[in-house]
Amino acid sequence: MALLAIILISLAALCAVWYSVSLRFKQRKARQVLRWIQSSLAGRGQVVGISWIDASKFRVPLRLSSGVFQRAWVLVEVESYATPVQWLLNKLKKKRETLTFQADLDCPPAFSLHLNNFRWFARSSRRTPVNRPGWRFEHLPALVITTQKTQQAEITAAMASLSKPESREFLNVSFQRRSPHFSATLPLESLAPGSPAQSYVLDAMRELAGSASTSLS
Repeated sequence: MALLAIILISLAALCAVWYSVSLRFKQRKARQVLRWIQSSLAGRGQVVGISWIDASKFRVPLRLSSGVFQRAWVLVEVESYATPVQWLLNKLKKKRETLTFQADLDCPPAFSLHLNNFRWFARSSRRTPVNRPGWRFEHLPALVITTQKTQQAEITAAMASLSKPESREFLNVSFQRRSPHFSATLPLESLAPGSPAQSYVLDAMRELAGSASTSLS
């Protein structure tokens, strides 16, 4: 019984230490991400707060000078350190930390559209060098699944904007009639210092949102 009591006390102490360290790390990570977001705005807006949703998600309201976006905010999902088991599972699953920008538009889109940005690279064998001369690349057209008989011009414009190199960081983009009208998700590391995307990600989102500005009724 004494040994069991010692084990239980040790586990409780370990959990308490883990929780304290993870809380500090989470707060430090949040402050770091806020600096990244503020830097990416490049003087065209500012971070106005932070509110935690759960142990790994927090919401950051933004005040932007652009007239394109209204009531903008960022939803950030970071790695969870709540428990050692959860941390280990996230490591094994290689779960990515993401940032989702959401906002309403001046003119709500007259359509609902969800775009997933996939880029695949494959070769016949893992041992085949990627820089081997004579490679042939096939560029596949975008795949559209729609419930409408005719495709609206805004949908074509949105897909064209997403296919540009400046939009390669986006994992998915969505437009919808109800709030939030616009949503774009990208890896959190895209805003890290030294990332080329940090300087143009806001402009890329403006261009994507602008593709729906002339909505059809």
